[in-house]
Amino acid sequence: LLREVERQLLERDRLRRWGTGYGGYEVGARQSSEPVRNWQEEWHDEKRFGGPKFDFRYWVKRYWSDFNCPVACMKIAVVKTGPYEGAITDDPDYEMQAYLGPNLGIFDPDKCIYLSALIDYLGFSGINGGNTLAFAAELYQRGILTKEDLGFELNWGDVEAFEKLARMIVKREGIGNILAEGTYRAALKISEIKGVDVTKYAVHVKGVEVGAHGTRSGLDFNPISYACSPQCGDHTSGVYDAYNDTRIVFFDSAVVCAMCGSPLIWDFYKAVTGWDLTDDEWCRVLGRRIMHIQRAVLLLGGPDVFWRPEIHDDNPPRFYEPLPSGPYKGKTTDRKVFEDMRKQYYEAIGWDERGIPKSSVLRELGLEDVDKALDKVRKQ
Repeated sequence: LLREVERQLLERDRLRRWGTGYGGYEVGARQSSEPVRNWQEEWHDEKRFGGPKFDFRYWVKRYWSDFNCPVACMKIAVVKTGPYEGAITDDPDYEMQAYLGPNLGIFDPDKCIYLSALIDYLGFSGINGGNTLAFAAELYQRGILTKEDLGFELNWGDVEAFEKLARMIVKREGIGNILAEGTYRAALKISEIKGVDVTKYAVHVKGVEVGAHGTRSGLDFNPISYACSPQCGDHTSGVYDAYNDTRIVFFDSAVVCAMCGSPLIWDFYKAVTGWDLTDDEWCRVLGRRIMHIQRAVLLLGGPDVFWRPEIHDDNPPRFYEPLPSGPYKGKTTDRKVFEDMRKQYYEAIGWDERGIPKSSVLRELGLEDVDKALDKVRKQ
């Protein structure tokens, strides 16, 4: 089985050669769906980004992996000359290239690698952190946050300024104390302090910063990918339809890399567990159970957060703005199309018109306890 999977993977060599970083140019230039300056744009034509460009200039270890992985998509990148000489980081993968590159107005790979190494060192997510840094930069661009608020200027492309702000966030110093709460909570607090609604500049879904894949061009994520996902804006959300979405849940549950997806996955499952399980059994029963439990946990909320699906199962406001540049200039996420897709998804997966899992579906799946817990949500 291992030999056959390795053969299949080597037939599609792009992931092995370049990792997910191959998308650094492809997603931005060809698909117009990469964050640029806090998603004000989604297109760039910067050919220095992407795996093929990082390969010969930066990577000192091209094939690196966990034990016995046949793909070995991880890379080690080192800046070899210039002011950032010696900066070392893994890959950077696509999300790090996007969020710590074009999303911050940075189109120099040296600077992107330096920030990627810094974010790893400081110990927070490049996706969430990169999103929050860009959110702050847009507020500075618009004059909502000032030099007095920050202690320095925060212009697009200024690596030193973004480094200062990242360190302030980690230490919760000054404005960093607010931004450390993440983009969503920071937007609420800054709106309160400034008396200006800045939530429209916060690119998140139900409090989770979105992955580096847009919906406006129609060539990447679709209108409900983030909005209807139990994982909210998480970059592995990728909702497409109520049947196939459960396969993503399998990879997480089985602790299997989704990048190594293979028709032989169920043969591996049997070899490891001794249990027979078909793709259909997983998608119709086991995977659905997990997704309904995830949804229930989300809807039950927390001490200071309560999500109403009919309001919050939605995209960030920015995704409804027309793309301002690139080959798909003028395209946007159509709200009517989105609302129709959301309604169809609710029905297909077994949620009611408000987006709450139906009692009959939960009981059919043996989730009576989950059904009982959701009673208080249904009454609200």
